[in-house]
Amino acid sequence: IWDTAGQERFQSLGVAFYRGADCCVLVYDVNVTKSFDNLNNWREEFLIQ
Repeated sequence: IWDTAGQERFQSLGVAFYRGADCCVLVYDVNVTKSFDNLNNWREEFLIQ
């Protein structure tokens, strides 16, 4: 399990983290609207790997 804590500074490392993965679990903080808004970006990043 890789936990990037949703930090954008790790987003550029996504391909290395996700390579060969068959699935991912995306979570967000219900108290932070921006974390929910960023879910699609993280999803797209995973799907292009």
